Amino acid sequence: MNDARKVRGGKRLHRPAPVRSGTRRRLLFKALLGLGAGTVLYASVDVGAWRAYEAVEECWIRDRHELLVQIAPGAVGAASLDLEVRLADLRRRALEFRFLVLRDQTLLQGGIWQLTALPLSPAVHRELSGNSEYRRAQDRIRLLNDALRKHPSFDTLHRAQLRLWKTPQYREIHRRYTGKMQELQRTWAGSAWTGPASVAAGVAEEH
Repeated sequence: MNDARKVRGGKRLHRPAPVRSGTRRRLLFKALLGLGAGTVLYASVDVGAWRAYEAVEECWIRDRHELLVQIAPGAVGAASLDLEVRLADLRRRALEFRFLVLRDQTLLQGGIWQLTALPLSPAVHRELSGNSEYRRAQDRIRLLNDALRKHPSFDTLHRAQLRLWKTPQYREIHRRYTGKMQELQRTWAGSAWTGPASVAAGVAEEH
């Protein structure tokens, strides 16, 4: 049988679909916790930690965008919308972080890596849903996503994204991103936990 997929024990083995980079980072975080690394990951995740993480994450998003445009110049319009979606999502997560440290700080026990996928409790979700600024952020992301899906070069962008993570250039920018995240984790893992009051005060200073 001339089929690239192997058959073993009468069952056809399917090649798994590629996992997106954001999902890979979340899986890495969960794997570390599953291996008992929770005490290593625990850190004083405060407003300063978020600002440092946000800068690294935005740099990663922009580097990824530039690489996408290089490998798929025909998708520059859709890629620009994709960039806006990702930056808007980062801003939304900043709002989620501020609410989390004020309302339920016990969930912030995963250090810097946890900031890639904040654990929002049902209570925090309910509060966020009633916040006008957060609803505006949600609406903006929804509108941007709709515009992206309707863009003429969306299919070209989608194909480029599937090729992107296989390129050596992508591996290099991902290596840089991971290195910066590890540096931040070491910095905040070594800082002293000063208690919930100081975290809430730091958030209040931002408003």
